Amino acid sequence: MNGDRQSGRPDWRRVALGLGVPFVAIVPVAAFLGFLSWTIMGIPVILIWMFAWFPLTSLCLWLCEQRS
Repeated sequence: MNGDRQSGRPDWRRVALGLGVPFVAIVPVAAFLGFLSWTIMGIPVILIWMFAWFPLTSLCLWLCEQRS
């Protein structure tokens, strides 16, 4: 995260994309989905959500790096 090279500060949009989006998608949403008993083809929605965010987090980090 190069950000502003002169001041050494990171670009907060990239930090939000790389860290904020996955954090918000996993922590509060997973807490909410944990209370639900919904299933898709017999698999709990929380499990599908968590496994879906493994590659999506990598995608967010990749996009963050590409914007530099």
